[in-house]
Amino acid sequence: MCSPRGRSARSPRPWRTYWQTARGTEHRQMAADDIGTVGEYEEYEFPTSDAQARLLVLDHMDPGAATYHVPAAFVVRGPFDAAAFGRALDALVARHESLRTVLRTGPDGVPLQIVSTAGRVEPRVERDVPVAEVEALMHAEAARPFDVATGPLLRCTLYTVTDGSHRILLVAHHLVCDGWSLGVLLRELSAGYENETKGLHHTPPELPLQFPDFASWQRERQTAGEYAGSVAHWAERLRGAPEAVALPLDRPRGAVRTAAGGTERFTLPARVRARLAETARTRGGTPFMAVFAAYAAFVSRLSGSEDLVIGFPVSGRDRPELQDMVGMLTNTLALRIDLSGDPSYHGLIDRLRTALLDSQPYQDAPFEAVVNEVAPAREISHDPVVQVVFGYDDDTELTLSLAGAEVERAHVALDTAKFDFHLQVERWGEDLAAYLIYRSALFDTETVRRWVRCFETLLEQLLQRPQAPLSTLDMLPQDEKERLLAAPLRGAGNCATSPDEPAAAQQHSAAPPKAHLVPDLVANQATTRPEATALVCGDLRLTYAELLRRADHLAARLQAHGVRRGDRVGLLLPRGADMAVAALAVLRAGGAYVPLDPAHPAARLAYMVTNSATSLLLTAARTTGLAGTDVPELRVDEHPDTVPAFTPATCAPGDLAYVLYTSGSTGVPKGVAVEHRALHNLAVNVCPVFPVTGTDRVLQFVSFGFDVAVSDLFFPWVAGAELHIAQEDERLGEALQARLRDSRITYVFLPPSAAMTLPRSPGALPELRTLAVGGEACPAELVERLGEEGRRIVNAYGPSEATVYSTTADLRPGEPVVIGHAVPGSRAYVLDRRLRPAPVGVTGELYVAGATLARGYIGRPGMTSERFVADPYGPPGSRMYRTGDLCRVDAHGVLHYLGRSDSQVKLRGYRIELGEIEALLANHPEVTVAAAAVRGDGADQRLVAYVVGQDTAPSDEALRAHLTRRLPGYMVPEVFVRLPELPLNRSGKIDRSRLPEPPSSRPRLSESYAAPDSAAEQRVARVWQQVLTLDRVGAHDNFFDLGGNSVRLLAVLAALQEHPEYRDLTLIDLFRHPTVAAVAAHLDRTAGQIAPHEEAARRGSDRRAALHKLRSRKGTKR
Repeated sequence: MCSPRGRSARSPRPWRTYWQTARGTEHRQMAADDIGTVGEYEEYEFPTSDAQARLLVLDHMDPGAATYHVPAAFVVRGPFDAAAFGRALDALVARHESLRTVLRTGPDGVPLQIVSTAGRVEPRVERDVPVAEVEALMHAEAARPFDVATGPLLRCTLYTVTDGSHRILLVAHHLVCDGWSLGVLLRELSAGYENETKGLHHTPPELPLQFPDFASWQRERQTAGEYAGSVAHWAERLRGAPEAVALPLDRPRGAVRTAAGGTERFTLPARVRARLAETARTRGGTPFMAVFAAYAAFVSRLSGSEDLVIGFPVSGRDRPELQDMVGMLTNTLALRIDLSGDPSYHGLIDRLRTALLDSQPYQDAPFEAVVNEVAPAREISHDPVVQVVFGYDDDTELTLSLAGAEVERAHVALDTAKFDFHLQVERWGEDLAAYLIYRSALFDTETVRRWVRCFETLLEQLLQRPQAPLSTLDMLPQDEKERLLAAPLRGAGNCATSPDEPAAAQQHSAAPPKAHLVPDLVANQATTRPEATALVCGDLRLTYAELLRRADHLAARLQAHGVRRGDRVGLLLPRGADMAVAALAVLRAGGAYVPLDPAHPAARLAYMVTNSATSLLLTAARTTGLAGTDVPELRVDEHPDTVPAFTPATCAPGDLAYVLYTSGSTGVPKGVAVEHRALHNLAVNVCPVFPVTGTDRVLQFVSFGFDVAVSDLFFPWVAGAELHIAQEDERLGEALQARLRDSRITYVFLPPSAAMTLPRSPGALPELRTLAVGGEACPAELVERLGEEGRRIVNAYGPSEATVYSTTADLRPGEPVVIGHAVPGSRAYVLDRRLRPAPVGVTGELYVAGATLARGYIGRPGMTSERFVADPYGPPGSRMYRTGDLCRVDAHGVLHYLGRSDSQVKLRGYRIELGEIEALLANHPEVTVAAAAVRGDGADQRLVAYVVGQDTAPSDEALRAHLTRRLPGYMVPEVFVRLPELPLNRSGKIDRSRLPEPPSSRPRLSESYAAPDSAAEQRVARVWQQVLTLDRVGAHDNFFDLGGNSVRLLAVLAALQEHPEYRDLTLIDLFRHPTVAAVAAHLDRTAGQIAPHEEAARRGSDRRAALHKLRSRKGTKR
């Protein structure tokens, strides 16, 4: 086609007039002066159709991509007349204006299609092509870019192959040809070839309408607003639909979607095709509906969603006059499919049939107009509205008939994808050919191949049991199921033992000898290494002999007070050596210890004491009476003159070892009861995973009320290592780094939020060999910052109900953050709602089983039976714990953590049931209903409460005070947001994804706003505004009432210390002075003149009161 030198518009054939006349009798009138002459050709311009304009935009976004190429390839055996084929192709081009069209942008930026009155597509001939090379050559030619501005947009290549056969490859651009058009072209090409080979000159009748006429008519209708009703129909159906289908991706989405793709082809044989047709007939539907319903069920199982939007193309040829038109008439429709209520296959076909028939009158709505209405703000990382597509064509088979020759269709797959996930089904002889087309940036080839097998399995199930609920149908092939169940049963994790040993280790850990329970193993260290250091806390340093002597001394006092096997003893003690010694003493006496945090509200402590049936409380001077109960107390800081004789208790593996309390969704905490067998497995079989050995120095970091404290105590003491207990002021930032460095710590467990406060100082901690992290999601940035040569970063996952650790993974910079494999003695399954193994890559709920399981919840038999269920894949009588965590297993058997299935969250190491917060908020007399959520990422995460008030919701201070009386500080929301109502999903439940981001305005406080006055106040206020993302901060506002926490206070400290005169400011100073005015006054008073005695006082023992508050707010516990 020649390049245009000039052209003018010619009027399109009046479309509306055409429909009112006898079809085919009125010829198109074209005035001579409406045509521009270009060499021997003439050209005229038309507006593009809506679909063409959209494709042009996509072409500009990814120029040169083959995404919108439409290829058709054939193998020809027997006589073939290439010249006759060329003449037939010429006739085809002459008949259809689309094949003589290019697309350009006009001077005003409006896209135009330029049609030439004449043109040719000269077949290119490749001769003597080896059989082994022809497929690759055809693939490359099919992907060769078009220049849409110069054309031609149809090309043909003929290959003469060395085996005597021929190949024919036709490639058109989707701008001028859709799938239906390809069928028209092949049909007319077959007829033209037959005439040419017979020497017949056959000129088909002129088409009454050409595609440019259709495009012009479509634009006229759009300008007149005639599509508004159809667009409104689809917009209404799509309102509130998920923004994207949550398919399980092998890789996260990039910032911009790409066209690179792959195709997996498989066959639905004739028998399956017949059964699909019969199933559809019984429901009054079509085979299209039957396959569509199967695909929807499959996508629902992959994504875990019952609310799907799946796109499907329609031909756009609802009038007979359009049947033979060649062009881009195809329109995409976005069908919202409801799979709620667990319908059967028959029921789903019925739903789909109803939805399709109801929407049939609105098929003319241009897809781009619907997108503009539904998703005006475009997200370029994924396609708007539709990411998953279904295409079906069983009416006609794409065939080419060449007189005297045997012609077979060849498959040419382009390495492109228009959408994330696309199932295309079409007739292929008596069978159906199916193609799963996918974006290779999101999915691996092996993943899609597995999914093909899953789809085939599910389809067979659907056809065999069409009346069964969809959830009862399996889609996992049997061999894949067996493979998935075999891997977690090994429980090998990163164990130092050989792969053949875990089974024996599990058996051993399930029933350890009575004389080798954890308290006995600690005593063995005192016998074999009496002078080795066991415990370091401040100035106190105990050898193993001294540790055991202190523990047995206290154990004797416990026995004298009536403690016997299985009795619960509460440890209401400050953080320090006494707490650690007391835990060992209780175990030596035969009891089970119950850690109680003195910072918790009295009502919460009293509930724990009562619920756990604690018979005795161990206290100190500062904690006596804090629980407010009549349970007897024994002071550990009082030393009687005479000590009764001590005989170590003989415990059984099934005896209770300890009880830990975690947040509960009903408004009260729940106590997890752990037996000695599970504690033994942790200390003996799980410890080597990290490992902790007798040469290590271990820093005990977390609160004693959290399960990691169990491993922090007994990993080192069973291994013979040194245990160091961090002081309250050594648990963040530079102070934490200094403690790790000065004590030459080799192993530490830190919540990621605490680890992220460590300064960027490569090489600053040369002795730190193992950094274990857990309790919350580990950011990849942590691995990049803290990973060093010779240091392991171990991501340790596990609920309290599975004795601290269930899985572990070694994390390395640049690799995905995963939770790895099951630890020794543990089994991990990812199961669906029917407790069937989820396919590789598909999201399911994580269940853990084995020797690590707790006994259950104290005094909560109903909750115990709900969460600890029978293990269908373990030994008879075994149980598994339903974690509520969503995970997937990758192709290598590695577990990936994806989030929660319920309202439980992990924040700065704490396990929090949002339901407990919501229940207590709703108990406030002025609150109607409430919701809680975590907002932000990493260290910027905040706990946010959303409150609907009866009249006017109470102030932040009133709500915070209401919760503080009942909840520990880490569970009190930092921000309160008032809403007129809570957003609900289609099931009437709180839609947490639609809870708004907290505003940046100053919270509602009882203290009226007072503007910062002095220069120091204004400087402090600006820092607070930046850290707390608030629009203003008052001089007398309390930092914590504004939503601050200890991590944010660390950011305030860093910002203020950038000013030379504030470099001596400490975190304790900020806790002591929690308002802008107080901080500013302190800065004015001490700037540049901090005396030595003031420094000593600031760092002295009187800081403990302020640090008590720090502990209650600090987000660093598991």
